[in-house]
Amino acid sequence: MINKRKVGAVILAAGYSSRMEKFKPLMLIGEKTAAERVIDSARLACVDDIVLVTGYDREKLIPVIKKSGIKEAYNPNFDKGMFTSIKAGIEALRDELDGFFIIPVDCPLVMKETFEMLVSESPEFFTVPTYMGKKGHPLYVPMIYKEEIIKSESKNGLKAIVDIYGDKLILKDAGSESVVIDMDTNADYRDLLEYYREGCRETDLDELADGRRFIFVRHGKTEQHKEKIFLGQTDIPMSQKGAEQVEIAAFEISRLKPMTSHVYSSDLKRAAETAEIICGMTAISAVIYEKDFREMSLGEWDGKFISSIKERYPKEYEKRGKDIFRYKFDHTAENFFDLQYRVIKRLKKILEQDHRKDIVITAHSGVIRVIENNLKGLDVSDEWEALENGGVRVIEMPERKSPL
Repeated sequence: MINKRKVGAVILAAGYSSRMEKFKPLMLIGEKTAAERVIDSARLACVDDIVLVTGYDREKLIPVIKKSGIKEAYNPNFDKGMFTSIKAGIEALRDELDGFFIIPVDCPLVMKETFEMLVSESPEFFTVPTYMGKKGHPLYVPMIYKEEIIKSESKNGLKAIVDIYGDKLILKDAGSESVVIDMDTNADYRDLLEYYREGCRETDLDELADGRRFIFVRHGKTEQHKEKIFLGQTDIPMSQKGAEQVEIAAFEISRLKPMTSHVYSSDLKRAAETAEIICGMTAISAVIYEKDFREMSLGEWDGKFISSIKERYPKEYEKRGKDIFRYKFDHTAENFFDLQYRVIKRLKKILEQDHRKDIVITAHSGVIRVIENNLKGLDVSDEWEALENGGVRVIEMPERKSPL
């Protein structure tokens, strides 16, 4: 029992692993498989009732189930989506539980302490861990929602249930990146292994940025549409006006005499074109294109006219206005905290590898907001002075005093 409450766990391992070369539940992290790590963490946290949901390649997981002494919930409809596996797992749980966790096997580094901190004393409140504001795993669900989830036919799956009770969702900072690190792709798996080998240590941005100078350039104005659109990762080029703005920015950068040979840039056209103009007009000679410095994805809304979205999705548009930093329309969209995690994770890697004093970045408003605020010890949701198109901003980080 956790805090004298009876708690279960549904571990999702039924999918195809279609974006990986191997079967994800049995991929090794150290000497244990992903499935074994999630099971062990839940067990160490004294979770009472553990269910592993199987589907594709079910027979490969039988030895793990037998060795661990946990329950299996086979989902014959696994190919119809994760929500069918969630339902299958929940149905296999004992009725006398107070609540249960839902966690995909893709997140094998979640610690027992995370399970323990998430258990709600209330029979009504969901709980989810966060890292840098980004929601992670597992989700804790009170038992009173079991039947509602099982009977739900919503195409938005579990998200639809949680959204209904949005005022009963508690976010808890886990203080550990383990809650957001998954292994959906081979690249993710490599990153996960690196994090594990480094002892699941959190890298300090202040330490990496110590004494550095950051030069930000927001891309120039883009080609205009007949009316305003939601512009996230829709890839449109700069306008002639934008190019003129960047030329002015290039003169300012030359005056700053950056101590670097390259500029890091989002690979979207409007930012890439900005970086290329700067390279042609300054002593900077190369562009390093960074996919992770793209603007926030807006999912289905990306590139659509704002007026048509307001007309088609009035309630969703209103929700966005009330919670601008956390709102996202669909599973392909990001919110500001997703953006923050993505950008800062990549920035840390850059700073670990590039030891030059100056870091020049051409990017988008959201990306620059994330980096600047985090360098100042703030959060993406904190106040920020917007940078105009073609604008240049310099942030000089003080050198931290070494301990005596």
